[in-house]
Amino acid sequence: MRGSKVGLADLKRLKKDLQDERERAALAPARAVVAKAPKESPPEDDLAAFKRSMKSVTPIRHAARVAHKPVAEPAPALRRANALGETPTRADAGVSDGGEITHLLSEGGTAFVRGDVAPDTARNLRRGQWRAGAELDLHGLRVEQARHALLSFLDECQEHGIRCVRIVHGKGYNSEGLEPVLKDKARTWLVQKAEVMAFSEAPEREGGAGALLVLLRQSEGPRK
Repeated sequence: MRGSKVGLADLKRLKKDLQDERERAALAPARAVVAKAPKESPPEDDLAAFKRSMKSVTPIRHAARVAHKPVAEPAPALRRANALGETPTRADAGVSDGGEITHLLSEGGTAFVRGDVAPDTARNLRRGQWRAGAELDLHGLRVEQARHALLSFLDECQEHGIRCVRIVHGKGYNSEGLEPVLKDKARTWLVQKAEVMAFSEAPEREGGAGALLVLLRQSEGPRK
């Protein structure tokens, strides 16, 4: 056969058309599979998915447990008395709830300084010269309980060499007639405690009229 330029061009075009048709035929099944694939469902809410997955879970039953609470240890003074075979004395022994102490107080009844201590000790207490190393809150205690708690607390602090403490006695908001019952009582007890050098009403940021800062004499080493 005699060829021509026009005939060769037609053959090339025909060949390309055949190749394109074969490629389309090969891709047709894949497209069909993609078309039939289900659309992805929107993401399930986390809480709903968790609840659905937990339906088949059997909760573990907790075995009965017995709580062993630590036994409160006696104060050092009581431990020492027991070790020596002595009869321990209460920390508040000999301390009374009454007595007129107004003449012993200063600064409108808010401070006390013992005679052998510098007169400005109460003022320095309020200024923070001594940092409170321990705190006792008397809220919710009856008078007898508060007295014993306070004086035992002071003995404990001296045992550990703590010089300045904070006593919270409250402002009487929960008392009958809104009278601060423990406020005057605490001052009376502290004046009778020889180890108390001075006390002062706490600044507002540390309790104000509802608390006292107390300075104790420095212990001369462990008691025997």
